[in-house]
Amino acid sequence: MTTRTTSNQITKNSYTPSKFIIFLLLTFLLMLSKTSYGQLSYIFQTVEIEEYQGKKFILKGKIYYENTIENGSYAVLSAFSVSSAAKMINAPIYNDDAGTFYKYGSWSSYELTGKIDKHAKYFGVGMTISGTNNYYADDFELLVKDGKKEIIIPLKNAGFENDSLGIWQQSQIPEEGIVSISSEKSFSGSQSLYFDYSAASSASGFGSNANIGKFVDIDDIKLYYEIYGKGEPLLLLHGNNSSMSRFQNQLDYFKENYRVIGLDSRGQGKSTSSDTPLTYELMAEDVSKFIKELGLEKVNIIGWSDGGNIALILAMNHPEQVKTMAIMGSVIYNNKTSVPAKINKILRTQIAEMEKQGISKDDMSYRLKLLLLNEPNIDPESLRQIQAPTLVMAGQHDIVKEKHSQLIAEKIPHANLKIFKGAGHEAPEEIPEIFNTTVNIFFQANRN
Repeated sequence: MTTRTTSNQITKNSYTPSKFIIFLLLTFLLMLSKTSYGQLSYIFQTVEIEEYQGKKFILKGKIYYENTIENGSYAVLSAFSVSSAAKMINAPIYNDDAGTFYKYGSWSSYELTGKIDKHAKYFGVGMTISGTNNYYADDFELLVKDGKKEIIIPLKNAGFENDSLGIWQQSQIPEEGIVSISSEKSFSGSQSLYFDYSAASSASGFGSNANIGKFVDIDDIKLYYEIYGKGEPLLLLHGNNSSMSRFQNQLDYFKENYRVIGLDSRGQGKSTSSDTPLTYELMAEDVSKFIKELGLEKVNIIGWSDGGNIALILAMNHPEQVKTMAIMGSVIYNNKTSVPAKINKILRTQIAEMEKQGISKDDMSYRLKLLLLNEPNIDPESLRQIQAPTLVMAGQHDIVKEKHSQLIAEKIPHANLKIFKGAGHEAPEEIPEIFNTTVNIFFQANRN
């Protein structure tokens, strides 16, 4: 029964699952966080969604960063489908990149889209937080697309005007972290949700291991790296404005049979930067010199997003250094045929806002956004220079268009293509077991 109609939007009555179902969900999220990147925490509520199985959803929310966005510290929207038996269906999905919607010094309008699983009875929506930043959140909204209509699925206390969190469930909040209702700042109304993680300590794990980590001088910078395990060298190259720690779900799996080398790219993670103009070619040369400094010969590579772009250029320019590689969600150029036009529209808006705010053009976040917008610029035919067997991967719901991934695989002489069903750009985190097994089978098949 509808309770309110506004143009093509329809509001439906909501349903609150039992405490037992919520308990099972909390238990699942607790288990999930043990294998996720860093220390993830969650706040969410669930609604009945059975009527809209298989339909597209849109989750909206406002997030304000009290401090500037940083590697390893971010807040994103998240959602997950749940069966009638209160079992999670696949892993939760998140915004592909916290920085895509981030606005410096103001409220950021985050949006997460996807499909409700065809077997879902319940749907969980909320936020996932990592790191030690502080955040405000406000005005969550869940919509389901039914033909041309957008059905509003009511969320309780979505604007946090009620002093009690009530239906909002919390999981894995850091011991020193505080989650509360705040009247200090709000997008609308008089209150918002506040996450104070300033006293929470960062885990000394992959990417921040003082006992393992080292620096190596490469030209005008210092590259930070960590090495685990024994065997053939396996180099991990991360995505834009990130660090090696994003491969947390891959480390334990691959270090059993490989000498896993995590590397922070120039100006990201713990690696330093310089005023040298930032390009993917420059970062590929950084990696080439790094390989030489460590006395390595041929390396295996897993490159994710920007890391895959770098791996492609490295394999083209220095084929003698790459044995096999698996690249995830990578591009060879940026236009409407490779990524949705709205992604570049968002990037242009973010860059313009940073310039309006007076952000220095030397700021690494600013430089990395320009890099995403303007590069890479790889001629598809030049991929034929690559000699290493290559596994080209992308998610079914990746921000990289499937035809673009197909183009990359077609041009590389010895390449296979893998599209992960149901996954997005974050497949190494969303479906780590499937991702790891797929990569390992490919590497094993090309060990000669």
